[in-house]
Amino acid sequence: MDQTVKNSRIYRSIELVILISLVLIYGSATYQRNLIWKDDLTLWSDVVKKSPAKARPHNNLGTAYTDEGLFDKAVLEIKKALLISPHPERYIALGNVYVEKGWIDMAMAQYRKALALKPDYAEIHVNMGNAYIRKGMLDQAIAEYRKTTMLKPAYPEAHVNLASAYGLKGLHKDAIREFKNALKLDPYNPDVHYNLGVAYYSMGLFKEAVSEYEEVLRLKSGDPDALNNLRIAKYKILERD
Repeated sequence: MDQTVKNSRIYRSIELVILISLVLIYGSATYQRNLIWKDDLTLWSDVVKKSPAKARPHNNLGTAYTDEGLFDKAVLEIKKALLISPHPERYIALGNVYVEKGWIDMAMAQYRKALALKPDYAEIHVNMGNAYIRKGMLDQAIAEYRKTTMLKPAYPEAHVNLASAYGLKGLHKDAIREFKNALKLDPYNPDVHYNLGVAYYSMGLFKEAVSEYEEVLRLKSGDPDALNNLRIAKYKILERD
């Protein structure tokens, strides 16, 4: 009998928070442009050609390149945007590209530039925490995630990332607390319930783990990992009894 609890989602919970500018389209040119805009890359390439001196089109073209995995081109466009108009989100966008390229220290430098412009920008600390995770520096990651939860308590993703970092460090009691905090803000998220179940299981709290896996299946019927873990947790309860 396979008794290996699937806990991969506790790692998948740690994701980059990509901050991009939102652009509204106005005027009669909208319909004509829709014929050209087959995708974001085409759209922003067209806008950059028409407005090369504006920062936002370069930034958004850089984001489109990032989405396509064209990181070198993304760096060039975001740097052009920063030369025209330095802005926290643009430093974050550049930092995110550097993370994708594996240049963690360079990414951190960009995040710090963003913080210098906007010290109370809570989300930047999530990105810094994620970068530290990439370097295996769990204590530093935890410190950054905690800063986010202090600056913006009602931000569920920060609590999830903090909980996941605690889980990676083996601090399951702390992980449980933060997953619960996340669920207060986002009670119907199956991945958070799943991760809470993993944390409970890791502490030997099998009945609590069963409850969380059952909630995952209520929210996301047929989830294979939850089904596997539910079966194993129930088996552990029978063994104990």
